[in-house]
Amino acid sequence: MKSDIILIKNGIVVTMNPSIGIIKNGAVAIEGDKILDVGNSERLKKEYKTDIVVDASGMAVLPGLINTHVHLYQNLLKGLNDDSALVEWLKRTLYPLRHVESKKVMSGDFRVGYYGALMACLEMIRSGTTCFVSMDEPNPWICGAIEETGIRGFYGITLRDRWTPKDAMLPIEKQLEIATETIRKWHGSEGGRIKCMIAPTTPFACSEELLLESEKMSDKFGLRLSIHISETPYEVKLVKKEKGRRPVEFLDKINFLSPKVLAAHCIWVSEKEIKILKEREVKVSHNPESNMKLGSGVAPIPRMLKEGITVSLATDGAASNDNLDMFEAIRTSALLHKLASQDPSVISAEKVMQMATIDAARAIGEENRIGSIEAGKKADLILINLKKPHLQPIHDVVKTLVYCANGSDVEMTIVDGKIIFKNGRILGVNEGRIIREAEEVVRAALMEAEEYLPKASWLRS
Repeated sequence: MKSDIILIKNGIVVTMNPSIGIIKNGAVAIEGDKILDVGNSERLKKEYKTDIVVDASGMAVLPGLINTHVHLYQNLLKGLNDDSALVEWLKRTLYPLRHVESKKVMSGDFRVGYYGALMACLEMIRSGTTCFVSMDEPNPWICGAIEETGIRGFYGITLRDRWTPKDAMLPIEKQLEIATETIRKWHGSEGGRIKCMIAPTTPFACSEELLLESEKMSDKFGLRLSIHISETPYEVKLVKKEKGRRPVEFLDKINFLSPKVLAAHCIWVSEKEIKILKEREVKVSHNPESNMKLGSGVAPIPRMLKEGITVSLATDGAASNDNLDMFEAIRTSALLHKLASQDPSVISAEKVMQMATIDAARAIGEENRIGSIEAGKKADLILINLKKPHLQPIHDVVKTLVYCANGSDVEMTIVDGKIIFKNGRILGVNEGRIIREAEEVVRAALMEAEEYLPKASWLRS
C-alpha cells in the first residue's frame, strides 16, 4: 500500500546539515516514515503530488530534539525537593518511591513506572522532543508507554546491586530477568522506533561483576550502554577509596569503556580522564539544569568539545529539573558555560543546537537515521511557531531558537512520518485520562512511601 506524501511548505527549514544549511522558503516532503526530499518550497510543490499539505508560514522546521538522559518515572516526583544535594535527595525523594515501586513490581503491579513513562512521553512530545534515552528501573510496561504515545525511545534498563538500600531496589536476579525478557520482546520493535540499552547506574552502585555482566549483555543483544559517571565529588571520593582510582580510570581499567558507552554528567573528571574518554570514543550526555539544581557542579563541556568528544544534551529526570523541556536545556547550557568560563565566545548557539540534534544522534549511534533534515532519514520533525512577541524580530533563526524559544512554542511534532501532536493536542491517546489515572497512582504510591519513610533503613544509617 502506497504511503501518503506529506508536504511541509513555506517554513524556515533548519536542517542541521551543514551542506544544506538553512532554507528560508523551505519545504520537506515525507513519504512513509522517511524524508523524501528537502529544498525550496516552489520546487517541491511542483515536483511532488502530495496527499497532506502543512503550511509552515511563520514557522521554523527543525529535526526533532533528542534528550539523551532522562528518568521517566521521576515525572511523578516533580516539585518534591528543592534544597538537597544528590545523596540526601536520593534518600528523601527517590528511594521512598523506589521502595514502593519495587514491592509492586515483585507482585506484578507495574503501574508506577508505566504512568511515569506515559507522563514523561507526553511532556516531551508537547515540547519538541522526538527521541529520548531513559534510565529506568526494570519494568516490562515501560516500552508499552513508548509504543502508545508514538515517540522514539531508547529504554535504558537500569541495573544495580550495591550501595542502594536493598529495600529500594529489586533483587538483582529479578532485574536481570525483566531486562532479558524486555530486550527480547521490545528491542527494535515498531520499525526500530523502540530500542533498549543496558544502564548500570553508576560505578559505585554496581559491583565490578555487574558492570562486566552489563557489558556482556550489551554485546550479546547488540545494545548500547548508558551510565552515570562522576556526577559529584562524593562519587569520585568513594570510588577512589574502594578502587584506588577515579571513576573513569576504574572503568577503563576493567575495559568497560568503548564507543557504545553514553556517559551522563562527567562533571568531576580530571584532564587525564577527559583524554581517556576521547581515546575510548565515549559519548557524553550533559545535564546542565539538573546539575545546577542539585548543586553538583559544572561539567567541563568546552574542554571536552575542544578535545573532540561527542557531547549531547539532556534534561535528566523531572525530580531534579523539574521539567523535560529541551529548549530550556539548550538555553541553559549556552548561558552556563559562558558564565563559568567568563568567556562569551566559549560555546556558540549553533554548537548547542547541534548538541540537541545531530550530535545527540551521534551519541546514540543514530546519526544516519535521525538528528538532521535530509533525504533518506527518518521523518522526525518539529514545527516552531515564530509568530510570537518573544520570538520577534528574527535576525538569526538559530540564535532566536536557542535563546528565545521554549517548549510551548512547538506547534507540531512528527515521529516516523506520523503527526503525533498538533493544534495543542496529542493524537492517538486520551491525554486527560492518562493524567487522571497517573495522579491516582502516584498519590497512592506516595502515601504508602510516606507511611514507610520513618522505618526506612537508609535514614537510620
